[in-house]
Amino acid sequence: MYGIWLVLVGLFQSARGEAAPEVVVQGSVVPLAVVLSERGVVAETGPIADQLVVRSADGTVTPLLANAASKALFLDGRLRDRPAEVRGWIHPGLPYLEPVAIRVEEAGALRTPEYYCDVCTIAVRYPQDCPCCQGPMELRFKPEP
Repeated sequence: MYGIWLVLVGLFQSARGEAAPEVVVQGSVVPLAVVLSERGVVAETGPIADQLVVRSADGTVTPLLANAASKALFLDGRLRDRPAEVRGWIHPGLPYLEPVAIRVEEAGALRTPEYYCDVCTIAVRYPQDCPCCQGPMELRFKPEP
């Protein structure tokens, strides 16, 4: 089902004209306000309070769009400020990365975070109450193949 969604999104992008190239950005996910402060840039934090960016090792900053793929990064601070890899699209003329998948460093390897309900054996992409039993879900990392 997920593969079909990606094909449909690709068709939608092609219909708009320019195709967005898929990229992989590596670094750590941090709030934009932190990067600006580190660089001595004074800015009102209100409008950018929730903006996250990927800060690469060379200092390059790539802002992230909030969507289902990146929602865990925006909602769960435990996934930030550690090595990460974000795969997605950068649309022509826009500096933002539209995430498709994220992986963060856990136990020495890049792994995909998920939130799991032991009772219902359901996994979801971002923190929430279990869609089945409404109980709590626990952060865990998918084993990489």
